[in-house]
Amino acid sequence: MGQDKIAEEAATRGAVLTKQEIRERLLRDLVISPLLEPDLQIKDASVDIRLGTSFIVNKRPQLSYIDPKDLDASRIREFQQTQFVPFGERFFLHPGHLVLGSTFEFMALPKDLSGFVLSRSCYGRIGLLVATATFVHPGWQGCLTLELENLGEVPIALRPGSRVGQLVLMRATTMTEVPLLKVIPVGPAYSTLAADPDWTRLTALSKAPTANK
Repeated sequence: MGQDKIAEEAATRGAVLTKQEIRERLLRDLVISPLLEPDLQIKDASVDIRLGTSFIVNKRPQLSYIDPKDLDASRIREFQQTQFVPFGERFFLHPGHLVLGSTFEFMALPKDLSGFVLSRSCYGRIGLLVATATFVHPGWQGCLTLELENLGEVPIALRPGSRVGQLVLMRATTMTEVPLLKVIPVGPAYSTLAADPDWTRLTALSKAPTANK
């Protein structure tokens, strides 16, 4: 098949799943559960996601700086902690503050779908930024960690169960292998920067002998 034909078919199909396609995949191999109100949450080209009840919040500053290389589990808990907010209660996000939440829904993407999370415009217009490191990989499973930031000038009351974001699903080249998750998250996840292999490489580089000029 020629490149022009491939491009034409791709344009016809579109990269983003439509409402009908989302509904069809939910009956087959896509898991977003529980969808409390499918008719309300499934939009023309996205799925509204609800806020869960667990948050990772920053304590009052106890560190003068953060070095990602040293950010292991014990170090993280010096300045972050988990907070539970039951349904019916509110979490106040103050201006300029970042908090980690999670989706109320558990998700499992098939190997040929990827996604990304956006703020719902009605929340974005009052200053709430919702993201999940932008991209959701094919084959991913768990509750998505949501990075919530208040870009406005007054505190925003966040209510567990509210539809704060939207998941956009896209077709992807089918992955032959999906890396297995050691832990399937069911709430907001702490940073794993300390486990990044870059630190070992960078340390080795810093100890390498310098060539004489």
